[in-house]
Amino acid sequence: MLYATIFHSLAGVVTGSVFKIRTLLLLLAVILTEAAALSALDVRVAAWWALVNVISVQFAYLAGIFVRRTLEQTGYSLPPVIPRSR
Repeated sequence: MLYATIFHSLAGVVTGSVFKIRTLLLLLAVILTEAAALSALDVRVAAWWALVNVISVQFAYLAGIFVRRTLEQTGYSLPPVIPRSR
């Protein structure tokens, strides 16, 4: 299950640096589905790993947002274009 946590953390960083909050919510739904499937084996283990995975995705998402902001401020990436309405 540690590999799943590492995978979820990497997915959280990518989600935070590229996508918006709706994609994070979809990722959290996937984690809850995984926890439901794991609960068929052992409920205590499933609850623990679901909590760890949700927390790791949240922190990784914040890290991804920080990375995106840092890249935009240093000039390596451009902020998204906001079209002006006439």
